[in-house]
Amino acid sequence: MSRHATSVPKNHRFFNAIPHPVWMLAIVLACFSSGTVSSQPFPSPWTDAALEQRIDAYLNMRDREAARAELDAILSAVETANAPTTYVRAWTTQAVSIAQDGDVEGAIQVIQDLMEYAERHAYPDVWVEVLANKVALLTWQGETARALVVAEQLSEYLEDAVDHRVRYYGNVVVTGLFRSNSQYERALSHALAAQEALSHTNNERTATRRISLQQQITFIYSDLRNYPAALEVSERALREALENDYLGLAASLLLARGYLFSQMDQHEDAIEVHRQAIDLAEQAGEIGIVLVSRNNIGSAYIHLERYEEAHTELTEALALAKEVGDEETADLLRYNLGYIQVMQGDIEAGIAEVEFYATRLQARYSAAEYAELLEHTATLYEHAGMYQEQAQALLEQRRLREEVFQAEREKSISEMQVRFEAREQAQQIELLEQRNALQERVIENAALQRQIFILFGVVVVFGLIIMIMLYRMARRANLRLKVVNKQLEFHSMRDPLTHLLNRRALQEQMQKRNPAEKADRRVKLGEHPDALILLDIDFFKRINDNFGHAAGDEVLKELSQRLQGLARSSDLVVRWGGEEFLIVLRNSDSKVLPSIVSRILDAIAEQPVHFEGRAIPVTATAGFVTLPFAGVPEEEVNWERALQIADMALYIGKVHGRNQAYGIMGLKVPFEQVQPLLETDLAKAIEEDMVEYTVLHGPKVN
Repeated sequence: MSRHATSVPKNHRFFNAIPHPVWMLAIVLACFSSGTVSSQPFPSPWTDAALEQRIDAYLNMRDREAARAELDAILSAVETANAPTTYVRAWTTQAVSIAQDGDVEGAIQVIQDLMEYAERHAYPDVWVEVLANKVALLTWQGETARALVVAEQLSEYLEDAVDHRVRYYGNVVVTGLFRSNSQYERALSHALAAQEALSHTNNERTATRRISLQQQITFIYSDLRNYPAALEVSERALREALENDYLGLAASLLLARGYLFSQMDQHEDAIEVHRQAIDLAEQAGEIGIVLVSRNNIGSAYIHLERYEEAHTELTEALALAKEVGDEETADLLRYNLGYIQVMQGDIEAGIAEVEFYATRLQARYSAAEYAELLEHTATLYEHAGMYQEQAQALLEQRRLREEVFQAEREKSISEMQVRFEAREQAQQIELLEQRNALQERVIENAALQRQIFILFGVVVVFGLIIMIMLYRMARRANLRLKVVNKQLEFHSMRDPLTHLLNRRALQEQMQKRNPAEKADRRVKLGEHPDALILLDIDFFKRINDNFGHAAGDEVLKELSQRLQGLARSSDLVVRWGGEEFLIVLRNSDSKVLPSIVSRILDAIAEQPVHFEGRAIPVTATAGFVTLPFAGVPEEEVNWERALQIADMALYIGKVHGRNQAYGIMGLKVPFEQVQPLLETDLAKAIEEDMVEYTVLHGPKVN
């Protein structure tokens, strides 16, 4: 058995997925170190060399029944050994075994019992071993907030750890922690610390740990889209895995390298590497890697438009998936085969296959994964000329991405609050320790002087000092809290990347528009209603894929500045979603509204966004309406309903080529007649000549 297990992720059509390792004992959490736990020196931790070797050997065992028996024997032996560090290592290994059997609660209870043991044997190595495993198990269980608090303690004890294996293990936990939170610089820093600790070890587990660490660094470079560096690190890890005959690890590394070649559009190389991964995985019995590699080979053939070879590869993979009972992969392979049918001209049957298996995969996929699948489905609809279905798929994809965007935002805020509370707790503990130290010095002074009157005076003096210190600290804490509250209030109304208003801020602004005042304003201003302009950056995912997420962030910030430069002080510029912006024009002249929108399209497209010496061409598609909409009272069509009409207009622009704007300027028939189509099918209302609309085209972009 191994402490580290490798899982193989999903992979569909043009999405070649890297095999992320599930580090059961190296889950990534956000830690902030606040210094050492104590200023007192710790003695060297106690270990039992013979039992440590037996644990290492147990972790390499493949026979599960024999491994269980050996672990039971180790647990019996460690009870009588005077070795606290080895004791907690043996029992945390037992906790992992329990968790692998599906009893995560039971595993966490083992860790809780070890917490009491660590209180009695307060060596930093003991605490690191216990806390690192607790962080991993809590995260595995989904208890992120609790795990963050424990990770705060882990980072403190890690600074004083002595044993090289323990320091390696604790730093690997923190490496995985920061990688999952996209804090790559800190992740690499801890990876180097783990590497330094590992350089001082030389036993049968050293090679496995070094390969696993290099694999983790490979994933960090891959996340950063530094594919050449990722390939270089994975090549070193692969050589060592093959030299030590670690076939499973080597197959996993080859699968990762195949993914990297695909991301670099080197599909022939990707196919060759995946073939090598299949050979090793079959020898190691890693059927999951075999299936993903074969699926990735099929994906590479599709990229190369070699559909017959892709069909053969995916069909053989499907037979294997059925044989091993992997229903999810089987559904994914059938979806890909349906995709090939469409591309080869069998549109009706292929679309039916794709739609059926997309529905089955939806039940298993996360919102983000299914949104990616919808993008491929929309591409098929476009190829088949099914533009209405394409628009519906894009709308659903946008809804799911907004849902993911909001969930990630809420998670980020929650984690920030937990980190703040954890830091506050650490500061309180430090304050209590300082107070205890003062009290001990007071008692020592009293014992030395042996005079009740002097003792009383000293106690009073130190008591006053402590009260003054506590009072001042409380005042400073209150001031800091006020500052933090002000900052939270500001950030709750602003998008953290672009500093534009967010949805919450817009909703508060729109609620202030009193209906009676709006009616008076319509009478006074006549043809000067408000206007809503909804914009979506074209092919934003392609920008992220081709230039990197940092470049995508720069595009969002640059376009935000351009839009703010065009807006008046009374207008509202809002980041509406991932790559969507909303502009609310106050008291605008409907006659000049098209020219305003045209200037916006020009401002976005005329100049590329420059990032790290590269010019990124950018265009946008927009939908716009007046508010009140087409003279209809807002009691019948409020701003949110009007915005939905603008959204449908935007997607009509997307379907008809992008880099343009559709504006719904008025109605040609009574509102009651066109209302059902305005709620469900704006395109049909346009086709039946029921609305007045205008189409604006952006400048051509090379």
